[in-house]
Amino acid sequence: MDYLPPTRRLRVVNAIIIALISVLVLRLWQIQVLQGRDYLRQSEENRIRDYTITAPRGIIYDRKGRPLVTSRPSFTVAVLPLELTTPGMVLPRLAALLGMTFQDIKARIDANRSRPFEPVRIKRDLPTHVVARIEENRLDLPGVIILAEPVRHYLHGQMGAHIFGYVGEVSEAELADRRERGYKLGDLIGKAGVERTYEEVLRGVDGHLRMEVDALGRPLRVLQRVPAVSGRSIALTIDLDLQRAAFEGLRLVLEGEALVTAQSGAVVAMDPRNGEILAMESVPSYDPNVFAIGISAKQWEGLTKDRLKPMLNRSIATVFEPGSVFKVVTATAALEEGIVNRSSTFYAPGYFRLGRWVFGDLRAWGTVNFIQGIQNSINVVFYTLGHRVGGEALASYARKMGLGELTGVDLPGEAVGTIPSPSTKQALVGEPWYPGDAVNMSIGQGAVTVTPIQIARMMASIANGGTVLQPRLLLFAYDKDRKPQPAGVPVVQRRDIYNAKTLAVLHEGLRAAVERGTGRASNLKQVHVSGKTGSAENPRGKPHAWFAGFAPSEAPRIVVVAFVEHGFRGGLASAPIVRRVLEAAFPAREASATEVKP
Repeated sequence: MDYLPPTRRLRVVNAIIIALISVLVLRLWQIQVLQGRDYLRQSEENRIRDYTITAPRGIIYDRKGRPLVTSRPSFTVAVLPLELTTPGMVLPRLAALLGMTFQDIKARIDANRSRPFEPVRIKRDLPTHVVARIEENRLDLPGVIILAEPVRHYLHGQMGAHIFGYVGEVSEAELADRRERGYKLGDLIGKAGVERTYEEVLRGVDGHLRMEVDALGRPLRVLQRVPAVSGRSIALTIDLDLQRAAFEGLRLVLEGEALVTAQSGAVVAMDPRNGEILAMESVPSYDPNVFAIGISAKQWEGLTKDRLKPMLNRSIATVFEPGSVFKVVTATAALEEGIVNRSSTFYAPGYFRLGRWVFGDLRAWGTVNFIQGIQNSINVVFYTLGHRVGGEALASYARKMGLGELTGVDLPGEAVGTIPSPSTKQALVGEPWYPGDAVNMSIGQGAVTVTPIQIARMMASIANGGTVLQPRLLLFAYDKDRKPQPAGVPVVQRRDIYNAKTLAVLHEGLRAAVERGTGRASNLKQVHVSGKTGSAENPRGKPHAWFAGFAPSEAPRIVVVAFVEHGFRGGLASAPIVRRVLEAAFPAREASATEVKP
């Protein structure tokens, strides 16, 4: 064994020490000089958090300033992906506290991997006791935070749901078109109704909060705050009183024992002077509040698989056979073409024969005049007129009066309907035109389909003297200074579509139908009502029930259309609904000249 002298051993030790010190100095230089900025940034991120302050959406009011949709404060639990160091331990605990599954939470986080710096919202509108339990378990839930956010609040639940629509988290497809406008994953966006139509108005501008936190994520001090800017509020043309009357009227009829076959229905009330929608209801309905807080898969499945389709707005998005309300078109065409006048008489034996085809009526009426034909909705009268007018002219007048085309109402999802004619039937429904088609069409049967809002617009054109107006729901929107800015002048789609003599006869016949004919159930003492019933045969079950009317008869200020699917008779099912809405518009204590307030 070699023996090193003390001097040589000292030199070896000194060399080792110097080498170690050199390594430490080199590493210190690397950390502080070469990587100093990176470590400084990581240090800042460990103690500083950036939060988005979600802006409340604008309030939705009715025409009298009563709130319909607002926002309320709530708590949202979210996860910060970069701080979720032990997801296998944290997420099961969080799932147990929230009553969710681990897979649901994991799926939400995985869906947001492209934005690791953004909080992933797991559940909105937490009860206070759940918030307290999460705070109590904060040490075991690193990366879990509680956010204070506004939640959309629909004050009247199911009532008016198809007007207001609902909000939901922005989808990837929606985000692709809106990323430049500040949208990001997890944001809420209008999905239906006016929430969707007026998204750009109702949406606010999110704020920003930079906060210093301790090692446990608890806030220490605010470093920077940029307040959120609330969305602009809007006022709708809707009158809450009329909306409630329409909703309750539909529910009473559909839930009553007299109409066990009725399943669903719709109501549209419109001001014939300017096209403003005063009420719009569709039943069955849904509660949009379940979407505001995040609808569960089970709830969504229940809504989408319900055979009655509660999310469908039957006022605008579904087409039905119009039945006898279409007789208004037939009467108009015959009057305008000079085929009939007020004094014309008809023999109605209870049937109409066309070659070997026989078209039936409810009963034999004998000899009747034209006004009685409208009053009692006598099929033979209109069979005769439809055959004389012809299918092409019937279709032309129907389209002129606004049927079979979009009304342009400011809601998404409007349906068109079908107005066949000899020249278009093959293309529209895949069948040739038969000689009896004009006879069927004269009473709103066959391939004719319309929406309730189209019938309302048509009846409004009769009530106002011949102007076809675009229906609208926006009364005004507030500007950035919170001053109301009117939506603009009424949009006129056609003018002077009837001559004065035609209008006089139509008004007389429609008034007679309510006063002493098929629409007596809509008659009121305090105001004169005019209207037309309809019972539409269809291949899907019992006839659909219609009633379309307006009041006051002398100077109309409101048109109301009620539709009850499989309601059997318009005078039985739909006319009482219209009466209920008109009673709300014209209370008994007021004179017949009372105006629906703008």
